[in-house]
Amino acid sequence: MTEALATMPEKTAGGRAWDELGRLLHRRLILIYLTASLAATGTGALFFLFGLDFSVYQKQLVLGLLAPLASVPQVIVDILVIGRHIAPIRAFFAALPGPSAPALAAPALARALNLPLYTAARVLFLHAPVLAMGLTVACLLANAWLGLGLAPWQFALVYATVGVFASGHAIYEYLAVKSAVKPVLPHIRAHVDEAVRDAVPKVLPLKMRSQLLLVFAFVACVPLAALGYTALLKLDRLLAKAQMFEFAWIEEPLEVWVFLLVIGGSSLALFLATMLSRDIASSAEDLVEAMRRVERGEVSAELVVASTDEFAEAYRGFNRMTRGLVERERLRDAFGRYVAPELAEQVMKHGVSMGGSLVRATVIFADIRGFTSLSETMPPVEVVSLLNRYFAAVSPPIRAEGGFINKFGGDSLLAVFGAPVPAPDHAECAARAALGVRAALARFNEREVAEGRAALRIGIGLHTGEMVAGSVGSPDRMEYTVIGDVVNVAARIQGLTKELGTDILLSEAAHERVKDIVTARPMPPVAVRGKAEPIVVYAVVDPA
Repeated sequence: MTEALATMPEKTAGGRAWDELGRLLHRRLILIYLTASLAATGTGALFFLFGLDFSVYQKQLVLGLLAPLASVPQVIVDILVIGRHIAPIRAFFAALPGPSAPALAAPALARALNLPLYTAARVLFLHAPVLAMGLTVACLLANAWLGLGLAPWQFALVYATVGVFASGHAIYEYLAVKSAVKPVLPHIRAHVDEAVRDAVPKVLPLKMRSQLLLVFAFVACVPLAALGYTALLKLDRLLAKAQMFEFAWIEEPLEVWVFLLVIGGSSLALFLATMLSRDIASSAEDLVEAMRRVERGEVSAELVVASTDEFAEAYRGFNRMTRGLVERERLRDAFGRYVAPELAEQVMKHGVSMGGSLVRATVIFADIRGFTSLSETMPPVEVVSLLNRYFAAVSPPIRAEGGFINKFGGDSLLAVFGAPVPAPDHAECAARAALGVRAALARFNEREVAEGRAALRIGIGLHTGEMVAGSVGSPDRMEYTVIGDVVNVAARIQGLTKELGTDILLSEAAHERVKDIVTARPMPPVAVRGKAEPIVVYAVVDPA
């Protein structure tokens, strides 16, 4: 049935599959309850038969008639409450795949996570009291009408038996329901908002340490106490039946010895259980804390493997994971240095794909004037150093405005605004970036001159229009670029800056978009290579 819970939606199409998944979980919970009830009732009956001092008639009447009658209201109440407990989960699955399902997902997830605890509480605080009350009424009626003859101390034994086996029943149902709910949790989580998926409100925590201590306390302490008490009770009843009152003196030292065994054994068991639970909980907490460190960005977090249990393998797996994350961060950092961060982010999110799309964007083409002559007078190492300093100075203003630096071509720079990340104000961003590059170059030249080096002069051309943006190349090596007449015209416009005596030129299409944010004067129409008609360009003076 557990496998069916995990695979049910794959077997049937549409909302019926999800609704059936809710019904299947409901039936699974009832089956767990009935199995646990039968196991607890059976072992309780054996304990009642052989462990407690009741007459044959009392045993036959209680087990054969009174206990089954008292169980009827208890079973009815339990099944009704199980239905109420699972109602939010059933409602969520019944709503799938409709529009109301997401609103029901978080309450369903909270109930699914709380369901094991709700189940244990039902057994302890509803199942056991209802059964005890039913037995009390039945036994009192049997005392009056059927000569059952139960004494008050025997009633106390009945209640103690119900309490002990109800505790075992609660522990079993808690663990069984926890296992039964696990296959459906991914289906519910998939519809919960990501922001609250791991912090669902109204979830009642029960730490591993508490779970282990409760199980150990029941397994170790209850049998010891039951064994000691029933042994003394049988001895007392045996002496009473045999009227061997002169030997009653042996009970007192035996009671002390049994008391010491029960208290000592229980204390030792709880002490060892506390040590074991602390060790397990500490290992789990260390793993959780290390994962939180990774979540905060400390990808180099590492755990010390100090055991040989299952946590050792978990720790080794965590360390392998963090080493992989460190390598991934190194690769991402290197990738980001050779590829624009915007493109790196797109590749990380969506993978690599070849092809292009038509986009409307603005292009900046910048070039250092007279660089060829300048580089001929410098050693190659100094040329590279100069270019690195220059690009480091002029790149930040472009990135600050959302520009994508497509390539560095020797002493030239090509930047795109509006691709690969769309931007409705791409022309305005490009104009502000060009002004930022102008200011950054002025500061750069001040430093260069102060250190005894020559100042640089650049030309910048801006053009707006449609172009193809995408990946080109072979399957084993690709490059993201922009292709089209807009790019060529931007390069031609940049080439006009020298003869027109300015540093930033706008095409007419770009000027139309940015005329409210920059001051530019029209230049005489000029002919450019590749264009049949002269074009109009605008020289940028300063911000408007």
